[in-house]
Amino acid sequence: MIYKILVRNSVSMSLWKVSHRVSTITLQDTSRNRGLLWALGFGGFLVNADNRAIAPMLAAIAIALHTTPSAAALLVTAYSIPYGVFQLGYGPMADRIGKVRTILIALCLFAVGTIGCAVVHTFTSLIVLRFVTGMFAAGIIPTSLAEIGDRFSLGERPRAIAFFMSLSTSGQALGIVIGGIVAQFLSYRYLFLILGLAAFPALLVFLRQKAGEQQQSPAAAPPVLSRYKVLLRRRFAWLIYALVLCEGLIFFGGFTFLGVYGVKELHLSYFVIGLLTATYSLGAFVGSRTISRALARLGAGRMPIFGAAIMTCAFGIIWLWPAVAALTTGFVILGFGFSYCHSTLQTHATDLLPNARATAMSLFAFSLFLGSGLGPMLTGYIYAGLGMHWMLGAVTVGMALFTLGCVSLVRPPKSVDQQTTVAL
Repeated sequence: MIYKILVRNSVSMSLWKVSHRVSTITLQDTSRNRGLLWALGFGGFLVNADNRAIAPMLAAIAIALHTTPSAAALLVTAYSIPYGVFQLGYGPMADRIGKVRTILIALCLFAVGTIGCAVVHTFTSLIVLRFVTGMFAAGIIPTSLAEIGDRFSLGERPRAIAFFMSLSTSGQALGIVIGGIVAQFLSYRYLFLILGLAAFPALLVFLRQKAGEQQQSPAAAPPVLSRYKVLLRRRFAWLIYALVLCEGLIFFGGFTFLGVYGVKELHLSYFVIGLLTATYSLGAFVGSRTISRALARLGAGRMPIFGAAIMTCAFGIIWLWPAVAALTTGFVILGFGFSYCHSTLQTHATDLLPNARATAMSLFAFSLFLGSGLGPMLTGYIYAGLGMHWMLGAVTVGMALFTLGCVSLVRPPKSVDQQTTVAL
């Protein structure tokens, strides 16, 4: 009897130790993932800030480097082209050598290139460095999303992605504001120097994460072409990539001209427009904090519909109510709706190819980049030919059609993970 009691107590104590150890590991993993998520989001913030902040500084750069504003605008192109093209290469690279390692290399070289932009004194050198910076910046955001897909369960993933997007998209809005302030009171060189040096705290986090990352052997990673073939054979992958292409086309096409609308139609200053644009980040942040509850009620299939409908309402308010209050409300609602819609599309994309998430996300990012590149051109033609009112109306109608397109996600195909795993 005493022996049985001792054995029972011993087993209970062993189970308690195992349970305690598992819970401790879980808490450590959760804390580590939270720290990594902040580092990933901050890396995305720096990339987007570096991309957007240069726009309000073009005139100052043209004067400092003795060139014309139209020639200085080539700095935007020099960054954007490699940023889009190199997306397709970083995904397979990350799946082969490790995602954290890829982000670490890309962010380090991005920081060096950005600091270099602050010290060169010729326009040609700055063009070359912007190209190099864009080339390395391309490896940060899509690979970060793939890493989030690996670290967080499917239930936690939408909120993690939304939080990441709220930080990274804040770089777009705040980059414009910071760029305007730096161009007004300092030199453009200070901005590049600040962004480059700010990357080093995130690099320290990635160095710690890299020590615990299991490097994937080259033999374990399927050939690059076979990964893309598996993706492009699936109708659901085509659907996701087509939707994000249309999202970039319509959303960024309209969003790009909201500042012009504020200046031309509402007679606001560039500084005020920058501040109003920053309210977009506020809406995106609120969306990231509420997406889990909304997802539980609506489901993954209906979330993009809901988010797209919110964005349609935002553009409609701006179109039909020409006032500063409407523009401010529109910015906030756009951030909220984009967070709901885009984060859910990204969650679907992270499960398109579970054995090679970075490859799937690189194609996702390329599709978004293609749409966001073509969108401003299309809306620009409408604005030039018909005026701002008709352009905003076209964007509102286009977003409504995009909302209808998202209905196809209500019933996604079953066993996505199984299908792609077996195919590889």
